[in-house]
Amino acid sequence: MIRVCILMHSYGGGAEPLALWLASSLDKSRFQVSVHCLRHLPALACEAEKLGLDFSMPSARGLPALAKHFLHATALARKSDVVLGSLELQSIFWAALAAPGKTVAWLHKDIAGYLACKPLLYGRLYHSLLNWALGRTQATVCVSEGIRTSTEKLWPLLASKLLVFWNPLDAKALSQRALGPLPPELAACFSSPVILGVGRLESQKAFHLLLEAHALLMQRGLPHHLCIAGEGSQRAFLERRIKELGLADSVWLPGFVDPAPLMAKAVVLAMSSHFEGCPMVLLEALALDLPIVATDCPSGPREILEEGRWGALAPMDDAQALADALEKALRYPPDAARLEEIRKRAESYAPAAIIPRWEELLEQAATDGRKNARPGSGPEESA
Repeated sequence: MIRVCILMHSYGGGAEPLALWLASSLDKSRFQVSVHCLRHLPALACEAEKLGLDFSMPSARGLPALAKHFLHATALARKSDVVLGSLELQSIFWAALAAPGKTVAWLHKDIAGYLACKPLLYGRLYHSLLNWALGRTQATVCVSEGIRTSTEKLWPLLASKLLVFWNPLDAKALSQRALGPLPPELAACFSSPVILGVGRLESQKAFHLLLEAHALLMQRGLPHHLCIAGEGSQRAFLERRIKELGLADSVWLPGFVDPAPLMAKAVVLAMSSHFEGCPMVLLEALALDLPIVATDCPSGPREILEEGRWGALAPMDDAQALADALEKALRYPPDAARLEEIRKRAESYAPAAIIPRWEELLEQAATDGRKNARPGSGPEESA
């Protein structure tokens, strides 16, 4: 039995459900999986409980509970055969610190694009810490070819460790979720055609550009509403922009809700990001017959949409171009035959093609970790 420890530190985006999905999907006859979160996140604990996972987190907010749990999770990580840092930077750094030599990292975003949006000193520190952590992993899984290429440019010495595993899409489960009801507070929103944005309300997603594109479409007399589903630190800023642009009657910010029922009823998905990884929302839109307009940012949209074959790509930081592409999508929706072609693209991301690769990687990492363990430090001595 291979003991796998998955480390997490956040909840609210697309990467965290993927970590829980992986934990619940590994072959239980071969893998014993535990999930440990660095922070006190009850919503994450609730999702883990629904999946029947072995999950732990600090018992409360605050330094004492955090320190106690850190020591507990570190001890368990050292007893494990392989440790997966599920998200940049904290989880990967924690994994490399707790269990050097038997760690696997999982990169979900374009690090170069992320650092370009940050202050210089922050960027240098982040770069150095992540470089240190990735150097102590057995392998680093990138969720797109674009992320692999970008990561190799940042750290050429890591090239031999970089693998590409696409994010999986469970289309059947997604279809079931999409049948759910709309939140009551969005009934008025969906009384008109809806442009839908999905993601954390953070600078990465550049939702202020989507607001500006929406304002341009309203000026052109195109009847529609805009809904941006997600939560984050930029809520207050976006709410101010909505007032400044005179959009209070046509924009909804419902917070963190299941986007599947919204996607089933929207007319187009809009992505205005500065950078991405392998954005699940694009895969979900493909599977749910929802037309897509996305900025041509590094590294996910162009790769998933295959140079614009399966959805429109607009230049980054250009509200006018984004509005033009959205107008075309609103005025000329795809016919049934075209939607069927698009839906088949989503099948490339089926879990059945991805889980075996994860199992093979974790098994190899566990084997190599045992070989490399120093006397007295391996899981057998610690158990």
